[in-house]
This record gives sequence, C-alpha cells and structure tokens, in this order.
Amino acid sequence: MSSISIIGASGAVGSTLATHILRSGLLQQGDRLQLVARGAGSSSSKLLSMRVDLLDAFDDQGINIEVVANIDDVDGDIVIVCAGVASKNTDRRDWGRANRDMHESIAETCSKRVPDSFFIIVSNPVELAVRIFSEKLGRKRVIGMGAEQDSLRFSRAIARDLGISRHDISASVLGEHGQAMVPLWSSVELSTNDECLLARLEAMRIQSKATSLAQRVADLKTDVLDLLQNGLVNEAYEATRKELPDARIFVQPFITWSTIHSTPNATANATLRFLTALLSKKQQQLHGQVLLAGEFAGIHGVCGVPINVDSDGWRVRQLDSLTAEERSSISRAVSSIEKYVTETRSTHSDLSLLQMAEASPMNAISTIPTESIFDESANLCMA
Repeated sequence: MSSISIIGASGAVGSTLATHILRSGLLQQGDRLQLVARGAGSSSSKLLSMRVDLLDAFDDQGINIEVVANIDDVDGDIVIVCAGVASKNTDRRDWGRANRDMHESIAETCSKRVPDSFFIIVSNPVELAVRIFSEKLGRKRVIGMGAEQDSLRFSRAIARDLGISRHDISASVLGEHGQAMVPLWSSVELSTNDECLLARLEAMRIQSKATSLAQRVADLKTDVLDLLQNGLVNEAYEATRKELPDARIFVQPFITWSTIHSTPNATANATLRFLTALLSKKQQQLHGQVLLAGEFAGIHGVCGVPINVDSDGWRVRQLDSLTAEERSSISRAVSSIEKYVTETRSTHSDLSLLQMAEASPMNAISTIPTESIFDESANLCMA
C-alpha cells in the first residue's frame, strides 16, 4: 500500500497537488492520501471540507483520503512539504528566516515520526528547506522540486519558439530555484533531426551570447513591471514572449504571481513527476535541489542538478556537455546559495513573521533578479 502525506495541504499548491495526485492514477484502491493540518481549527476545518469535496470527485477510485490535525500524526511513505509563510510583502531574507524555524521544527518532528520516508520539498526557499531536512533526515531521502519546474519552463519556452511540443525537447536549468538559476543552452536536445529546427535552435544559442543574461532579464523585468502597473497583463506576457527563452523563464512566473499569487498547477505538475518516479521501479531523469557531497562538479552544498529518481531515491546524473561559461555560472550559483543559507541560519528569527508562519500552507515561491541574477537582495515572487 502506498501512502502520501501533504504538509500544508490547505494552501493553493497543496490543494491543487492533492487533486493532481488523485487524477493521475498513481494511487490505487486501498492506498492513502493524508492531508496534514497545522493544529489550528481553521486549517483542520478547511481540510475536512476539502476531503469531502475530493471524495465527491474521486471516491470511485477507492483511495483513502485522510485528514490529520497535527504534523505529529504524519506517517506517509512519501511526505510532500508545502508548508510555509505566505506573504507577498516579505522580502527574501525575512521569508527565509521565518520558514527556517518552521522547517527546523517540521524536520525534527518528521525525523522522529517518519525517519525512513522520502521527502519532496515544495516550500521556499527550496534550498534552505532542503539543507534543513537533509541534515535531519539524511540527504538521500530529500529532494527539492524547483529545478524540475524551472527545466520544464525552459523546455516549454524553447518549444513555443520552435513551434513544437515540449515533449520533443529536453533541457536543464540548474542552480537555485530563484535568482541564481542557470539555464543551460548546452543541455538542450531535440528529438528530431529536422535541419530547420536544429538551425533555429542554434540561432537562439548564438543570440543568447550577444547580451548577458543578467542584463536581458533586468531590462525585461523593467518593461514588464511598467506594463503590470498599468494593468496590462496580456501585454506583459507578450513582452516576455519576444525575449529569448532563458530570460523569459525568470520573468513570466512573476506576471502569473502578480495576478493569481501562485503557480499551483505548474508546481503540482513538477511535484507529480517526482511522485511518479518514487512510486515506480523504473528510473526517471529529473532535476532537483539536493545536498551534494561532491557528486556533481565537485559541489559540496545544496544545488539544483540533474538526477535519476526511482523507488530507491536519487542519484546524480552527469552532464558532459557543460561549457566553461556554464560551469562558472553554476559555481557562482552555488556560492550565492551557500552564502544565503549560511547567513539565514545564523541570524535571529523575526518573531512577528514566525507568529504568522506556524506551518501555514504556502503558495510556492521563487525569485527573479534585479540588477544581477546573483543579486542577494532580490525580492521573492511566486514560483
């Protein structure tokens, strides 16, 4: 019997993920989906009503949908962590500080309650949460889903410009699920030998080198913010579509967040890919934030990398096509991530943020750059 627990199930991402899981067919009759509340009456009440709604939709599948009131009651074989502060007015450091203590508490509880489970981290900052959970539960049992979501966005953006399906493209985005994200043009492969498509892809690669990615993202962000301030959402999306895919994936999520304050379906879809792999004996090629010990490019620390995932967990997948420039960008991303994680964990928490943070369900978030992709002061936006 398979058992999946969602911590933070009453939030936009958690509730959408529950629906995606039940619709996917991954769980069979007798399997269990556990919706975890945070102890507050409002959270439990919402999940109880959500459970009945899900039963009305999916009860013919015979899946046991369960609501538990506290994280102390978690007992899934796979635990998905969607809990966190959800405040659009909180900058990156404050958000991280608040979520840090929450994740420390959740990870500590889970280390006692479900020490042998696998953990998929959706909560942001993903890298901070992956570090905390990896230290408490073992790094091989913890995966952050951010790099897969970013890689899917990159693939879709390229596919859109080439006029083909994302299914026919593979592409990787490594580094951080946020400001230190590193789209890899060298990783892009098409499942076709069409000379015209291959030539257009090569033209994109060449054009991407004309102006730095940081500058292109900063310019695009300025244009998009101006359009959004005037309520021109369609025009803002159109502005991103005129830019190359590597810059587009930094800014489009910001537009989505500005209107619906979340990207629940994209986040749920990326998370579902990890569930599919963990519940399967067949290895799948994904991307995820993991705590490395030198397995990829000699990195020691949390970074989004290519991984193979199956029921035994994750293993790093090497990329032989990396250019010297891409290796340098990944190295800078790792330094940025480690600096942020170290500083956030060494500072005192903001009590007011912690009071509003008590394992609250969150909408997944990421960052986009301001003046530089590696600017430490960039504000958070929804992923």
